[in-house]
Amino acid sequence: MPYERRYLIELRIFEPLVVHPDLEDYPVSDNRTMILRLAGEDADARLISLPPDPVADSYRGTPIMMTGADAGDGIDRVCPLQDDIRSWHALEALSESSSKAELDAMVPKSARRRAAAHRVEWLQGEPDTRVFTRTSAWDVSPVWWLAIDPEEDQVIADETEHGHRVRIRVPILTAASRVEWAVSVLKEKSRLSAVVESAEQFSDWLDSFDMNSIVELDLGGMSEIIYPETGADLVSDWVDALDADDRESAIAAFNAYTRQWEALGLYARGS
Repeated sequence: MPYERRYLIELRIFEPLVVHPDLEDYPVSDNRTMILRLAGEDADARLISLPPDPVADSYRGTPIMMTGADAGDGIDRVCPLQDDIRSWHALEALSESSSKAELDAMVPKSARRRAAAHRVEWLQGEPDTRVFTRTSAWDVSPVWWLAIDPEEDQVIADETEHGHRVRIRVPILTAASRVEWAVSVLKEKSRLSAVVESAEQFSDWLDSFDMNSIVELDLGGMSEIIYPETGADLVSDWVDALDADDRESAIAAFNAYTRQWEALGLYARGS
């Protein structure tokens, strides 16, 4: 069993299997547990090796599947794992924010050379460059809550060997419409330029997927900490108050969310 990364929260896009001809022969099954276990075991093995290699291998041929029965509409959907692609993006961001000495300590040169070679090889094949999974640590990005409403969307709560787990699902058209409206409000009435830019990028990301996709927020090991007090209602109240030109209520909702965010930050540092 791989080391459990309880603090990870995943936002996944499950696209219809029919729009992925490269996966048309992939067997339809509820394979999430198996795929994530194998990926976790591989990550553990790479990180305890000498030298360690934090850059993942390719899993694009083994997607996480959401069967039509599970989705409830008969449409089989997939979310490509893309651990290698996401590792490349993370490495690029790390390279821009770290000194050479720090980078050498975190990601050995041999791992960086191998990752660069694999990325060049991948780019030569005219690949689909979309990233299907976004990852957060300890808390949910407030921008994600623009797309998701736990009171209206499908909430799946399970008891697993790792404890309580909550996933929230919404059709991508609903999610995209919510974000598009929120972006229009924020652009007009918010002074938080970084949030506005992030929301615009998030909206563009959602619009890049098939209209029959499903957005799923997987709270993972943070389910018992975050759910049901997610903070989604505070983000919604903030945007609604901005739209109504109710500055006092907007400030109150934003400050309340900030306090909740800071409390989770203390939890993260304490863990």
